[in-house]
Amino acid sequence: MNNKFNMQKLAISLAVLLVFSISATSCSKDSTATSTDPVQGVHKVDPRIVGKWMWTKGSDGAYYDNNGVYKGSAYGFAWLYTINADGSGTAYSHVYSTIGIGTGLEVNISYKGFYETDDQGHLGFFPTSGTYQSTSGENRALRADELWNTKTNTGRSFVNQQLVFTTQGNRTCFQVTSSNGVTDTFFKQ
Repeated sequence: MNNKFNMQKLAISLAVLLVFSISATSCSKDSTATSTDPVQGVHKVDPRIVGKWMWTKGSDGAYYDNNGVYKGSAYGFAWLYTINADGSGTAYSHVYSTIGIGTGLEVNISYKGFYETDDQGHLGFFPTSGTYQSTSGENRALRADELWNTKTNTGRSFVNQQLVFTTQGNRTCFQVTSSNGVTDTFFKQ
């Protein structure tokens, strides 16, 4: 009877240890799955898109100051995407435009968020935080209406349609063509 009692105690002890180890393992998984960091999680990203990509466009026109000195093009735009293998990343937007002779406005927006791709060749960026800086003096964190809300899956996002990977001048790039037929090229940095 003593042997039977000891075997029952051992079996109960092992069962308690097993339950405890399973619950401890489950807790660590749950804390990762319910992380409040919106960039973490499972984001599908085409491996070809991982890296840094830049798109730029400037005007053919130029502007000069009151003394006739060339100051640069009349406008310019640039985007820089940094895409990590896990889908996390950043985006940087630069806009420059002249307002009149000798004056101009520059806006720089830095985003942090996540990227996703799908089987149709779309690339989406979903900003979750960032900053806005302007030569007009407006420097601030991005507002909620300028960001993606991960709780409701609504808000601001940037989607490029049907990426086409190609090479130009021995440089890897992807191209996107808008609905009005304009093709933009993003070069890998």
